[in-house]
Amino acid sequence: MKRILVSLSIIGVVAVVAVGATVAYYNDVETSTGNTLSAGTLDLKIDLQCPGTGCGFHLRDLPDTPAFFQKCDIKPGDWNEVTISWHVYDNNAWARLRLADIYDWENICTNPEIKAGDNTCSSAAGQGELSQYLKFTLWMDEGQTAGWQCPDDNNGPCPDDPKEGNNILDGIETILAEKTASELVAGVKLPYELIGSTTYYLGLKWEVPAATGNIIQTDSLVGKIIMEIVQSRNNPNPWTP
Repeated sequence: MKRILVSLSIIGVVAVVAVGATVAYYNDVETSTGNTLSAGTLDLKIDLQCPGTGCGFHLRDLPDTPAFFQKCDIKPGDWNEVTISWHVYDNNAWARLRLADIYDWENICTNPEIKAGDNTCSSAAGQGELSQYLKFTLWMDEGQTAGWQCPDDNNGPCPDDPKEGNNILDGIETILAEKTASELVAGVKLPYELIGSTTYYLGLKWEVPAATGNIIQTDSLVGKIIMEIVQSRNNPNPWTP
């Protein structure tokens, strides 16, 4: 009888050890809920101011928009200028302007044109000389005070600086570039990062220098003015001066 009792005691001890092995270590769990990642936007809209009535347009995307320049019968000494307002939504961006898809038409050669040295009198595209002589000047139309005094102004002029975005090269602005049409194909970058939801005024002037002479008679030029932006965050400016 004693032997049986001893055996039961041993079994009881084993059972206690097995229960103790299932006890967990201390632990804790924290959970972050509602995680969402949303892509931002980068969108450029343009409005245009220019001299004269019936010229320019309000803020928009540019497909189906009238050309910035449409001028016939230009001569040495002629010029015109516009102010292009850049509006970047909603992130900051680098920006540049360039010409593209230029077609330089010779059309016909007049006698004065031939005497001026024009020996490419074909009617094919690329035979004209206008792109070599037509000069563009670009400047940031900041007015009399550096920077932008009315960053959210969409229509101009700015009441705090009337010469800001006034569509006139007053002689107080910093010139970004003076290039012929053929040179402008390489592009001109804007000098600093464009901050989202801020208005930036870029002046653009074309002119035919008075000293050009007869070499451009009857020539014509057609092309695109390209304004492009790329995100600046996590991205160095991709365009050279």
